Amino acid sequence: MNKGQDSGQGRWKISVLGVRGSLPAAGAAFLEYGGNTSCMAVSCAGREIVLDAGSGLSYLKSPAGRVRRLDVLITHVHLDHVIGLPGLYALQERGMEVHFYGEERYGIPFERQMKTLFGKPYWPVGLEDSAASTVIHEVGPQMRFSLPGEDGSEISVFTLRGNHPDKSLLYRLQAGGKSLVYALDCEMNDEMFAALSDFAKDSDLIIWDAGFIEGDMRRGWGHSTWEEGLALKKAAGAKRILMTHYSWGYTDTFLHEQERLAKQRDSACLFAKEGMVLTL
Repeated sequence: MNKGQDSGQGRWKISVLGVRGSLPAAGAAFLEYGGNTSCMAVSCAGREIVLDAGSGLSYLKSPAGRVRRLDVLITHVHLDHVIGLPGLYALQERGMEVHFYGEERYGIPFERQMKTLFGKPYWPVGLEDSAASTVIHEVGPQMRFSLPGEDGSEISVFTLRGNHPDKSLLYRLQAGGKSLVYALDCEMNDEMFAALSDFAKDSDLIIWDAGFIEGDMRRGWGHSTWEEGLALKKAAGAKRILMTHYSWGYTDTFLHEQERLAKQRDSACLFAKEGMVLTL
């Protein structure tokens, strides 16, 4: 998949804020890898981009300097991917712009989904009560759109339909010759493997749904394994892969063993831990 070389400068920083799927996990057995649901923060081209709004979103802090815009890309609105919205610092900062991106489902526009989730009776205040200005963008699969970088640069965003109940969006971010693919809540099959191999071609990092080990897989639930992620990395020619979205019951001890097995097959494989920071 030839997406060209986009403008943008500087090193990318990817911060892991949440690593779980379905439900948060609490307790001493989950301290090392973390217990919050899916959320990643990406700093590139002078901008801050958030991938999903799971419970880990509350750990995102206000960046220093001139950054007055935050872009939040939502894969889908299953609760584990949006439960952190009330804790988003940027909504309480005057002069801040917060842009949300997601898609219509079952005839319900993304804007209506957001305002239903984040408002009465489920939360005492709504998006319209935010100190920040909020903008909601309706996007869909097989799209390309741009996010503004500094000094006229841009970050290109590509989307792909994921294989997941109620649908999901997968994202590819690209700027300055670097690229990242965020592919959570996606069950692998032959068709998906072919589409993703093209979508993630030559990417610097794939963030992958390693929700289950092979023995625990539930076909039709819309998740995958680290083994499938490694096969995708190889087929796409990606440099690194970050496993995440672990089943909420997988303990630190269990994940240590899975990480050991995965690294035996590919040393460029990483397992996400909350607080981890990667650079591209």
